[in-house]
Amino acid sequence: MLHTNNTPFAAIGFEQWKPDGTPMACIAARCSLLLHEGAVHYAGTQALVLADEFAGDPHREPMLKAGDLVPFRPGADITVIGSAHAPEPAREFEAAIRVGPLTKRLRLTGPRHWVHDGHWRLSEPEAVTEVPLSWRLASGGRIVGDPDGDADPRNPIGAGIVHPLYTSEKLEISAPQISSAEHPLSLDPARPADPEGVGPVPPWWQTRARHAGTYDRAWQDTHHPLLPGDFDYRFYQVAPPGLQLAGYLAPGMMVEGEGLLPGAARFRFRLPDLMPFAKFSFTDGREVTARLNLDGLHLDLREGIKFDLTWRAWIPSCPAFYRIDLELGRWDEVMAMGLPVPGAEGLEIA
Repeated sequence: MLHTNNTPFAAIGFEQWKPDGTPMACIAARCSLLLHEGAVHYAGTQALVLADEFAGDPHREPMLKAGDLVPFRPGADITVIGSAHAPEPAREFEAAIRVGPLTKRLRLTGPRHWVHDGHWRLSEPEAVTEVPLSWRLASGGRIVGDPDGDADPRNPIGAGIVHPLYTSEKLEISAPQISSAEHPLSLDPARPADPEGVGPVPPWWQTRARHAGTYDRAWQDTHHPLLPGDFDYRFYQVAPPGLQLAGYLAPGMMVEGEGLLPGAARFRFRLPDLMPFAKFSFTDGREVTARLNLDGLHLDLREGIKFDLTWRAWIPSCPAFYRIDLELGRWDEVMAMGLPVPGAEGLEIA
């Protein structure tokens, strides 16, 4: 389906059907870059992510990257993997990521516990210089002592939840080390606050699963294998709340980090001037050219500053659909072409 790729990106063409049965010709592209001495450079390897990637067991370890075989996202995702850093040992400190109009600020602490001495209370945190930005250290997790092994559907791998009936008062229960800087951590361990984080969210967690639609007997009998009629494309948004942009990213948008590098060093750069566009061709001679939506910025700060950008486009297909050719231009050049952009129903006038 993807015939020519005249960009340095990794890209793939594929077909997917909408819930109403409309076939869609889709293209997805990914570019890996790095920041070195204040300038953005292409990374050495450009590769697609064909399936979601995890740090280990998907039901125990955090998600690292989302797969690229996604037909459409209604907005842009910003995610970060790495650690938060304090300039010197501290019991508590803050870190933040800013992208365009969005700011996500977290409060981090050293290890601490829920302890029971007549009632559950938080112990004093240890002093640390680094806290991994892992969902394992956020609110949520399994209900400690629950015979059914139930867990918080918002974050099943979180620090753990105290249950008044099931949790032994003799235990020290790990408490969250990551919370919102704007909203204090709940002091009731049986009623955990909303999980806070910056990493990608797996598809079976509540924030995404609620958009997956209804898979009941009626769907199985009358609609399978199509997506259910109440499927919402927000299901494909992998960023946590607070890091989903209404609309899309754009070249030149500012990206800033605070407390996300060793020594709490700050970083700042602009998204590069990269604007891919695609020509969709049909055997009957029709041609449609469209911009791709820049729908993902995925920062990997584990070693230096690396990041992936993802783009996507789709149009309604038919038996006469033939091929996709991917091209790359500068922002001003491509904008001057007046190309349509992908929307929920297909192409829209920008």
